[in-house]
Amino acid sequence: MAQLKLLHLTFIGTNVEPAAIEFGPEVTLVRGPSDTGKSFIVDAIDFMFGANALKEIPEREGYSTVLLGIEMPDGKPVTLSRSVEGGPFGLYRSDLRGGPLPPPDEVLAAKHNPASGSNISTFLLQAIGLDNRRVRKNVRNATDSLSFRNVAHLCVVDETQMQAEIAPALTGSYVTRTKEVSVLKLFLQDEDDSSLVEVESKSELAKVSTAKVEVVDRLLDELYAQLSDTPEVAELREQLARLANSIDEKSESISDVVGTRSTISEGLRERQEQLSSIRTELGDAIALKGRFDILRQKYDSDLARLEAVREAGSLLGYFTVGTCVFCGAEPEHQHRSTDCEGNTTIFADAIDEQARRTKTLALDLQSTMVDLDDRTAQLGQLAQTARSEAERLRIRLAKLEAGLADDNSVLKDLISRRVSLERSLALYDQVEALEKMKRVVVDEATADTAVAAAGIALRAQREFSHELASRLGSWGYPDSHEVRYDANSQDIVADDQLRSAHGKGVRAILHAAFTLSLANYCVERDIPHPGLVVLDTPILTYRPPDQDPDGDGDVPSEIVASFYRDIQRNTVGQVIVMENTDPVEPLDSQTVEVVFTAREFGRYGFFPAQ
Repeated sequence: MAQLKLLHLTFIGTNVEPAAIEFGPEVTLVRGPSDTGKSFIVDAIDFMFGANALKEIPEREGYSTVLLGIEMPDGKPVTLSRSVEGGPFGLYRSDLRGGPLPPPDEVLAAKHNPASGSNISTFLLQAIGLDNRRVRKNVRNATDSLSFRNVAHLCVVDETQMQAEIAPALTGSYVTRTKEVSVLKLFLQDEDDSSLVEVESKSELAKVSTAKVEVVDRLLDELYAQLSDTPEVAELREQLARLANSIDEKSESISDVVGTRSTISEGLRERQEQLSSIRTELGDAIALKGRFDILRQKYDSDLARLEAVREAGSLLGYFTVGTCVFCGAEPEHQHRSTDCEGNTTIFADAIDEQARRTKTLALDLQSTMVDLDDRTAQLGQLAQTARSEAERLRIRLAKLEAGLADDNSVLKDLISRRVSLERSLALYDQVEALEKMKRVVVDEATADTAVAAAGIALRAQREFSHELASRLGSWGYPDSHEVRYDANSQDIVADDQLRSAHGKGVRAILHAAFTLSLANYCVERDIPHPGLVVLDTPILTYRPPDQDPDGDGDVPSEIVASFYRDIQRNTVGQVIVMENTDPVEPLDSQTVEVVFTAREFGRYGFFPAQ
């Protein structure tokens, strides 16, 4: 059977180290912590299978081109190249893993066109033998050409799809539901809807309902015209989810910047208050120094006057012992009990004592003035530091304001894009509502034919259910023998309830089983299938019903071991798994294991650490 095998996924750009991952021919396990690029790999593979947009992540900056190496069913390698911004593909008939790229051997359009082989959808469908197939698209049995985008979600499953309540065969769009059921029937029964004949209205019913149908059709045509270049609902929802994340991240970033701005503004205010306080204290210190200078001058003047008195007293003999210069008494006639004791040197002692006191005060004043000078110098330095810090904060605040303006502009643009996406989704909602209205109008005339055309044979349902139950049994899923595929809901029934009614862990593991079982089912019956399966986090969140609800929530080791044993031994084709958990048993030699560490040692992630 014709199958595709992925060889490598490589991102290249100017002045950046290529980011690449190589896939094994059978099983490839890419494991490691969150935010290391595992889910981005799944998104990039889907992008190279024709999805309109590639997830925007910071690590992608600097990379301009995506290369996807594929081994074709004839064993020859080809390389698909595409700009990270989308658009057409370059096809190289060789295995290229770096740039600069030569001109491609062929250019493939991104949009499906059954009349031309020069588009990515037809190229891939031709490779696996599904070209020129038609699938029913509405209740009137109108058919449409099969596109590879109708197939991709059945073999490339991201984490959101894995855990969604939507049935594994569907994307969640009412508009494309009929086509998606027809695609599943194509895989289960190897028959398309080329033979369907569009149902004509019966005469009497037509007379009553034609006018209503025409009005609805006219409205639908107008809506389809508006949606002609618009991605499908699932992709719009993915874009909207990414935009919501971007808006949340940008809003959080702006909030952080606003918080930082507030902190800086508060710091600037404190610096300004500090500078004002320093200036006030510095002014007081300068004024005090002026007063101290006056006092010092007075001390100097007092000492000078005391020195002058002493010199005058010495010249006049006031300080010599003998005849009293004040009363003329000789020493023997001087009376010690009177005010003048006859010892005229006491006057000199008084002058000396006063001079000593004045000098002591002057020395104290000098010490105080030195301290004041030191404090004045210190205040000057503090003022200079405060001014420099205030200026630094002003510059930083100005830069933050400029950056905040840019961030607000980006946020405004993101919100505008979100409004545009929501408007497109609203158009799809209108289409869905009109389709429902139209179905009500024509239901009686066409319901039986539509149901018959969409019906999946009981044998196919039974055989696929057996494949599904067998795989889940090999994984140790409880009561796996009772698990079955239900054609009416297009969902899996387990534990007597639809998969959509279970928790996300059970939904994930049932979706993984569905996707792998469908691939094996097709391969074993030689029904065309891409031959590869890409699963993002199929077992991380699963916990069996009997596990302690208060436990740590880890997936039981026996489930993990059984899952990896099964995909290594019982899967036909290529399986690529992204997981956060480590295998509990050594993998076989044929399995390629890629470990992301998010650390400085080992491989950091898909993109090299910056």
